[in-house]
Amino acid sequence: METLLKYRKIVWIFVLLFIITGIFTYIQIPKRDIPEISQNIASVSTVYPGANPEVVEQVITNKIEDELETVDGVDQLTSASTNGFSTITISLTETDNPTSIYAAIRQAVQNAQKDFPDEALTPEVKTDLVRSSVATYHLLNEDTETLLAIRETIASWEEEFTSISGVDSIEWKGIPDQYVEVQLDQEALGEYRVQPGQIIEAIQAELGPVALGTETTDDQNFLLNIAEEDDFTRLEQTYITTNGDEPIYLVDIASIAIVDEKVSDIITYDDKQALSLTIYAKDGVNITNLQKQIDDKMTVLQQDLPEEVVVDNFYTQSTIIDEVYTSLLVSFAISFFAVVIIMVLGLPISSAILVAFAIPLSIIIGFIPLPYTGVDLNQISIIGIIVAIGILVDDAIVVNDNIMRRYQLGDSPLEGARRGIKEVGVSIVTSTLLIVFSFLPLTFLSGSNGEFIRALPIALMGTIIASTILALTVIPSIQYVRQLRIQQTKKRRKGGLLTNFFRFLEKHYAENIIPFTIKRPWLTVLSGIIICLLLLSLALKVPFEFFPAADRQEVTLSLTLDEGTKIEDTDAMLDEIEAYILEQEPNVTETVRYTGSGLPNIFNSSLTRSGENTGQLAIRINRDNYSAQTFIEDYERELRETFPEGQIFLETIVSGPPASAALEVKLQGPELDTLLSTATALQEDLNALDAVEIATINTGTSQPVKTYEIDKAFLAENGIDLNQVKNTLQLANTGVPFTEISVDNQRYTLEISLDEGLEDGIALDQLQAVVPSERGAPSIFTYDKFITETVDEQIAAITHLDGERTITIEAYENSDVATFTEDTEEIIDTLQAELPEGYTLIEDGESSAETEFFIEVAKLFVIVLFLIYVTLAIQFNSLLTPLLITSTVLIAVTGAIAGLFVSGQPLSFLAVLGIVSLSGVVVRNSILIIEFIEQNKARYQGNIKEAIIAAGKARLRPIILTTLTSIAALAPIIFTGDVLFKPLAVSIVAGLIFSTTLTLLLLPASYVTMAKMIKK
Repeated sequence: METLLKYRKIVWIFVLLFIITGIFTYIQIPKRDIPEISQNIASVSTVYPGANPEVVEQVITNKIEDELETVDGVDQLTSASTNGFSTITISLTETDNPTSIYAAIRQAVQNAQKDFPDEALTPEVKTDLVRSSVATYHLLNEDTETLLAIRETIASWEEEFTSISGVDSIEWKGIPDQYVEVQLDQEALGEYRVQPGQIIEAIQAELGPVALGTETTDDQNFLLNIAEEDDFTRLEQTYITTNGDEPIYLVDIASIAIVDEKVSDIITYDDKQALSLTIYAKDGVNITNLQKQIDDKMTVLQQDLPEEVVVDNFYTQSTIIDEVYTSLLVSFAISFFAVVIIMVLGLPISSAILVAFAIPLSIIIGFIPLPYTGVDLNQISIIGIIVAIGILVDDAIVVNDNIMRRYQLGDSPLEGARRGIKEVGVSIVTSTLLIVFSFLPLTFLSGSNGEFIRALPIALMGTIIASTILALTVIPSIQYVRQLRIQQTKKRRKGGLLTNFFRFLEKHYAENIIPFTIKRPWLTVLSGIIICLLLLSLALKVPFEFFPAADRQEVTLSLTLDEGTKIEDTDAMLDEIEAYILEQEPNVTETVRYTGSGLPNIFNSSLTRSGENTGQLAIRINRDNYSAQTFIEDYERELRETFPEGQIFLETIVSGPPASAALEVKLQGPELDTLLSTATALQEDLNALDAVEIATINTGTSQPVKTYEIDKAFLAENGIDLNQVKNTLQLANTGVPFTEISVDNQRYTLEISLDEGLEDGIALDQLQAVVPSERGAPSIFTYDKFITETVDEQIAAITHLDGERTITIEAYENSDVATFTEDTEEIIDTLQAELPEGYTLIEDGESSAETEFFIEVAKLFVIVLFLIYVTLAIQFNSLLTPLLITSTVLIAVTGAIAGLFVSGQPLSFLAVLGIVSLSGVVVRNSILIIEFIEQNKARYQGNIKEAIIAAGKARLRPIILTTLTSIAALAPIIFTGDVLFKPLAVSIVAGLIFSTTLTLLLLPASYVTMAKMIKK
């Protein structure tokens, strides 16, 4: 300490350097709404036109899954095989470098593709499934055709926006892709006696690349090419056959045009048709700064749009960030000034100012390690800093108070600073270590919950460590300099505004309360234990809520109709629901319909499997009069009853990772019919329960299917090629994606189809099979001569889990009935007993996730207690004293439970973390008291009673001040903070109040009891 005081100016320079570094870190660190949660997920999508789900499963999904199962690093595979489409979602094991695994996945997909049918398209592998949306814009007009006409104008927008540093990608919705359609004319085919297979071969020959090689002359080599026209012109002039002496080209028997693909999204906003543009950010980008650049770019680009097309900014993450930061900064300011006021009341003005300066300095220095730990500034890390405000002044208060006490006892400036630090230094360091030990295990929480909360303990620990360093270096050096000046000027130091009041408390506590509690120590300790156990029982009455709904204005309505529903009918149903809501609820301020694939990733809501039968409605609520959660409670059941034709779910943004269904049951087995009938029966049984609001099944509703029975004997008898028949049927219905061609320097997919006169479906009586004859005219047979139709139903989707057929049933709890767990377990147990051999049932869902979380937290809590005990055992060289100090943790937990009960706050994710974090905070008071008792025992010649009284009198004021500052720091969050953080603040504040009170009452008696036990 003498060296530190001697070179105090160097210490101040280092502190100044840290402050400057912290300021620069704050300026550069990314700022966002919530923490980025990395999810290493990939998807593989494959189109197989015209194939039913079972065929897609056999020839596409199974082959890809077989290859993917050999890839190291793949944790889980889920897939769905639907009509003409296979999608596989791949979850990776936890890894810091998923790039190599993604490369292996792509290679595995390529290996599987070798065995695909020729008609299957190339699989698409995506690895950027989880993206951070920055903004969503709507381009609006009364007419859809007007919006589609601006396609060329907005074609360059992707390049323009992605050229902005920090923009990862953009996503358009509502504007279909285009392709080149070659639509064969059935009458022309019949007239010229041409089969579709001939045309496909001719196009392949015309557009296929030809390698002529090289030509060598005496002194030079030449590459040989064939002069070609534009792909579109070549396509039109493709030679097919000859009609007499006249050549027949493709343009003579087919219409060739660039056309729009089938609409996959219908977007309606404010009764206008809309195109949706969503811009996504790269990881670790400062969203607020990025939004300014996007706004500037949009201002320039929209000038090229027609006047009748209006650009509306529907969503920006920066708006939410500004709102969240404003609220948190207000809480921060209130917390700061509340802490300062308490210090002014309890400390001399000069000391209060000195200690107050420790708050911003500790916070600024605490910013430095954040970027190196992957933490940015978001509402979670800021809450960690706010929680730290009330704790970080503890060290400064204790050090300052003890140094001032030494000066009051007559020590010189140097001796007072030296002895003041010596008496409390070990306890200060120990207390800081215990706080670090309390929060450090929280950084190891697994899964998305752990990633979500990780910023809080890291930000808090950095701030607390900084405060300890300042308390042990800057505080004593400044007080040393001030004391030197006081000696020279002989000024008398003034106490705090409540100095006399604190002296009265110290006297009353030392002369009355302590003697009373240690008079019958066993009775005092037993009374405290009984009180704690009684209050702990209140945990059974505290409501539970894992993550509360965020205080946001958006509600998302998701609609799923029967499989096979056309997108226009789905949009009409969503329109009816929208009109109903607007008529019934005056607090709805804005709505937008996204029929088809649903909303972009802006409200943490997505459709599990989208299609023409699905859609979403985004609803904004006037938060001044109404809340999103109340809207859901009021309307979800009513909408389901009013519109029973579809499945309707309402959800709002939760303050944490997205929640899942209360119960999730997975049925696995080999036979599809048995699996489906069992799953359907379970769904019906669950829906029959009053405790279940709704139960869904992930295969969707059955889909009507038309099966064509081909008379193969007729084909053989008349020489008709079976493959030719199948290809013609496909051409007449879905068309065949063929290759890519270049038109005006743009690449388009080429698709060949057959116009037999029926827009939807296949007109068998119009399709003709032409069989050449050696004797004269060819034989012509219409397809209805050898094909019959049957109509049936088939499963809409065949789903897999890790390669096995798996059907998932999700059950959502009816909040009005409290027997959900008991009722569903009875049904599941019954089903489990009746399952055929080879079939298994896996139970999962939100309750399982919550159970796993609490088990993990319980393990961490045990680790925290062990670390606390070991640290204290080393400090006090005792096995019993750490037990005595650690017992205050139980007192704090009791207080936290009582506080949650009284305030009505739920036992949530953050409330539990608050209880765990109390472990390191509340033991500080006990450490300081017992440390002084141990020091006083020598002074009072082993008189434990006098040693306890002296320690209690000396430590009462700093204990009360540190507790009050912690309460003051968190009080604004309790009264004005976000719903996510209120349970955290309540649990910490209530735990501190209760533990401080009982520690002051029980600790002296417990110490006497322990001393008597040791003597025996």
